[in-house]
Amino acid sequence: MRILFLLDHCPHPDSGCPAHPDAVAVLRGQKKLQALDFWLRNPDYLADELLNAAEVGRSVPGVSPVDRAAALLEGDEPDLESYPMIRWRYGAYESLDDALALLVAHGLIGIDAIGTAPDIDRWDYCLLPAGRRDAQEMRSQEPDLSWYDERAALVLVLAGDRSGSALKELQYAQGEYERTHMGADIAGILPHVRARLAALQSKVSEGIA
Repeated sequence: MRILFLLDHCPHPDSGCPAHPDAVAVLRGQKKLQALDFWLRNPDYLADELLNAAEVGRSVPGVSPVDRAAALLEGDEPDLESYPMIRWRYGAYESLDDALALLVAHGLIGIDAIGTAPDIDRWDYCLLPAGRRDAQEMRSQEPDLSWYDERAALVLVLAGDRSGSALKELQYAQGEYERTHMGADIAGILPHVRARLAALQSKVSEGIA
């Protein structure tokens, strides 16, 4: 479900999807999909990147970075909604085979292999018209799923047009992430991010930020 909503907020293919010319949106590269999924599943890391944007004055369209980070860190949400991923060779990772296979089996998405086997350069994930219809139906008929929809939209707008490699480098810059042993769950950073938020809010209230 979260993958479907992520794809539904991706842009229309600018250069087409060779095996799925009817695609209505595309996410190019497994590395980018994994990086976006990491932010979707970890509100503390997502809030940390919002604070990074606030500190350097980088705008996030339609979002107040500090206010949105504060909302992400309220109450028990970060603990209840965090869903760890392991650190693997190219960063945060979880096998998405089962989730993707289910979406493919129902005709909601297609997957394009870019390159010639066995030398596949990249996997592109294409949202098909049926997938868009399903996402829209869930959005209108299942209000409880609005969390995924809203969070997927935020993750995509925060990522902008950065590549999967760029997002991975950004996530690796966080010490807890970088120090995680290969194959272990990436530790949370909630206390650190809450301290950053408090410091930034204090500067704003004092008129020095």
